[in-house]
Amino acid sequence: MITWDFRVTLNRAPTRDELNALFEAGLDDCTVSGGTDGSIYVLCDREADSMLDAIASVIAQIKTVPGLWPIAVGEDDGVTLGDAARRHGGRTQASLRQLAAGQRGPGGFPAPLIEADNIRLYSWAEISEWLRTRMGDDIPPESPDVALADALVRLNCRARAAHREDGLRHLFEVIA
Repeated sequence: MITWDFRVTLNRAPTRDELNALFEAGLDDCTVSGGTDGSIYVLCDREADSMLDAIASVIAQIKTVPGLWPIAVGEDDGVTLGDAARRHGGRTQASLRQLAAGQRGPGGFPAPLIEADNIRLYSWAEISEWLRTRMGDDIPPESPDVALADALVRLNCRARAAHREDGLRHLFEVIA
């Protein structure tokens, strides 16, 4: 199985009891955290056969806690070169380090977003785009699974606000 990294934004901050319930529901491979914009999200490292399976299992566990539900799904963009090598799957950390240092390749590797204490954090979106366009690597620009899951979660939130979840569920069954 593959470990998939993603985040699920929650509708609100869970209480201490709800945090315990989330952990008991199986989110022991996730961390609940807050963003600078006040959002609350669950950072996940979930083993599954596919990204959609991983996202679905986390959402199912979140929904076991009454009053909590997902409002968005996304991936973490910030990566070290080691993280980038794991996401790429076809390049090593050493290869990326050489490209970043300009020792190999055409130059122009994306600059780090953050540099502190010998740690460099890069944008995976920038690295993957550079590898795709400058090196010819076959990397998808964005995980379609994350985009699809996010669209479905956001659509469900709109249906919830309009009290039309049953209608949406029925429509999805008809078109699927």
